Amino acid sequence: MNIALITTLPNLAENERIGQEVRALNHRFKLIDLSTFSFNIKEAEIKVAGLEDLGFDVIIVRGIFNSIKPISVVVNSFRKRGVRVFDNNFIEHKYSIDKVTDLIKLAQERIPVPATAYSRDFSQYTDLAETIGYPLVVKSTRSGKGAAIFKIDNKKSLLSLTADLEGDDKKAKSFLLQKFIAYKFDLRVLVIGKQVFTMRRIPAEGEFRANYSLGGKVEQFDLDDEGRELAIKALRTVDMSVGGIDILLAEDGKKYILEVNHTAGFVGMEKALDKNIGKVYVEHAIANAK
Repeated sequence: MNIALITTLPNLAENERIGQEVRALNHRFKLIDLSTFSFNIKEAEIKVAGLEDLGFDVIIVRGIFNSIKPISVVVNSFRKRGVRVFDNNFIEHKYSIDKVTDLIKLAQERIPVPATAYSRDFSQYTDLAETIGYPLVVKSTRSGKGAAIFKIDNKKSLLSLTADLEGDDKKAKSFLLQKFIAYKFDLRVLVIGKQVFTMRRIPAEGEFRANYSLGGKVEQFDLDDEGRELAIKALRTVDMSVGGIDILLAEDGKKYILEVNHTAGFVGMEKALDKNIGKVYVEHAIANAK
């Protein structure tokens, strides 16, 4: 088969792994970089740069963060031509991957998340913080891999942060406030279809964020059935078959879902578990392309 991967994040390590595993299954592979999405229309015919070759049997859509709306239309056109597409429900929810939307979905299903508050006005942050209590974190609603997350210990620090954000022309709608949970374990659970992989993330010295991409260490973790079921429920709640679920196991033993990552990395998980997760992902994508 001819298999293409469409992305706007061409340099992700996972893209290389996907290509390796596609080829290992004796398929042809092409990475299509749409980070600089462009097109031209002439005599009612549209040509999208990078998509001149339409001879694909399966298209995998992964990591589309730029030009989401027009790219979704292009992807949908492939389906109309009979090309099978695996997009992790990209067309269905247009990658509404901001944490606000997901938290609302999780809360509606009574899935445990840390106390959270959201406002589109920085002037309301201090009052909201009082309802949550310190310490808390202010985190970007869109950034991943631990970026734009700030631990705040008191009102003075919060006022200083919001002043800095406003000075950088950041908008309050792009952040949310969340209770800082003292935890025993920070877990990343990767669900691919019916398969569940779990690793413990250990922060680098002096860092409260445990992301592998920030230098944190990773190791295999045996998650209990309750945790596995919670992770699967969280993923299904945001309507995907592949995703990375961040779980904090608090000091009192309670489990909290921090977020569901729509384009979850798996290279760190492969390292922690010494398993070929890239192959699992590719086989799932091919089997579930439609």
